[in-house]
This record gives sequence, structure tokens and C-alpha cells, in this order.
Amino acid sequence: MGSALRVLLMLALVTAIGLSACGRRGSLDRPQPSYPETKADPSTKMSKAPERSLWIDRLLQ
Repeated sequence: MGSALRVLLMLALVTAIGLSACGRRGSLDRPQPSYPETKADPSTKMSKAPERSLWIDRLLQ
């Protein structure tokens, strides 16, 4: 009976600590950016990166 009581107390303690850590304090609104935001320009494309061969490529060939 004593060990079952210890297990229940430990479970209750872990649950209480776990539940007390849940949640977030403060505002859930998005913070204001520290830099000006700009819209993405779809006309610009990403530059092509040069092809690099890895050391494993030589082993696989």
C-alpha cells in the first residue's frame, strides 16, 4: 500500500507541475517587426546555384 501511495503522489506531483507550465502568458498577437516589411516580387527568380558534386556521388557512379 505504501508504494502505491508513493506512485500516486509522484504522479499527482508531476501532473501538477506539468499543468502549471502549460499556457503562455502575455499577448498572442503578432509582435511588430523591427524592420520594414516588403511584398514579395514574383517577377524576380531565384538565382541558380552552381552544381556541386559530393564525395558520395563518386562512390555511387
